[in-house]
Amino acid sequence: MSDVFIEKCESYNEEELELSMKKIFESLGDLSFLKNKKILLKPNLLSPKKPEKAVTTNPEFLRAVVKNLKKYTDRIYVGDSSGIGSPDLLYNVTGIKKIIEDENLILADFKNKIKIENPQGKLVKSFEVAKAFADADYIISLPKLKTHAMTYYTGAVKNLFGMIPGGLKPTYHMRFPELGLFTQMLVDLNTAIKPLMSIMDAVIGMEGNGPGNGSPRKIGLIMASYDPVALDSTACRIIGIKPEKIYTNINGVKSGLGVMDSEKIKLPEWFSFDKYSIKDFKKASVKLNMIALPVPKPLTDFVKKTFGRKPQFDHKKCIMCQECVKICPSQPKSLKAENGRIKINRNTCIKCFCCQEMCPVGAIKPSRFVGKS
Repeated sequence: MSDVFIEKCESYNEEELELSMKKIFESLGDLSFLKNKKILLKPNLLSPKKPEKAVTTNPEFLRAVVKNLKKYTDRIYVGDSSGIGSPDLLYNVTGIKKIIEDENLILADFKNKIKIENPQGKLVKSFEVAKAFADADYIISLPKLKTHAMTYYTGAVKNLFGMIPGGLKPTYHMRFPELGLFTQMLVDLNTAIKPLMSIMDAVIGMEGNGPGNGSPRKIGLIMASYDPVALDSTACRIIGIKPEKIYTNINGVKSGLGVMDSEKIKLPEWFSFDKYSIKDFKKASVKLNMIALPVPKPLTDFVKKTFGRKPQFDHKKCIMCQECVKICPSQPKSLKAENGRIKINRNTCIKCFCCQEMCPVGAIKPSRFVGKS
């Protein structure tokens, strides 16, 4: 049985956040073992977007976590690895730099990398991760509840991908282009890093064209668990996604990372899905059909090629910044700038949607029906 702790929190007002976060920490049990330990807080800092865009973990959410941790230690590190922009730009725009300065936190080393072994991994036996991993005694993940073009949902399990330094992320997309393999890699990464817990920013989440260009959506909750799969499965149920349709959940259960079955997840007595689930939450552009069905690989490949989602470019929105070209992991690159617009080679595109994820103006969406590039 895995506990998922939930508290209501309607806004990022400092007093309200402090009260709700205090209750979350009280629910987490005896944390005295954290005394004088080095703690790495790993928020979701996908890209340099302002907090009100709901792309990143809200800075005031981070502050509330920090204030509770300071009861045990002042050796608190913060960091993440974005796929776009410089670290200075990332921390400034997201509001994280101000929290680091206000609370005397330590900026974690996400520039240098180390190799860690992962003998228990089903797919990946070793990872190159940010040096920040070695500098901390414990890691606490601070995910943001959002939709995602490739994995359909992103939360606790997916948030650990930020432990991979930015320049290395495309290589993992290239090595594991198929959804099942990519999400198994994410599960293996969680197994290797072993975060202590996850505390999810579900005060304002993201719906629609996530994880970088969707719309903010009020959920009004803070959620936490020592089990990332149980946390993600609960979050999925709240936004109307069946947990068994999400591969990070499926592979997480198979790998022993956590539990997905509602019968094995203990929630607060006051909480009910009837009252707190959001029935009109906008999902990723295409419905979750067949992604978890056990079908023969040749048929799967045919369905993906014929009916699978593909990046669709809105050339009227495109500002030709070419961030999509830079981030494209396929070799040779499937994207190139030509005659004042972005061209895509659909024969080599691996459909990782890194381009969609990093587009600063939301000019790319996943779609089954694509026009001329």
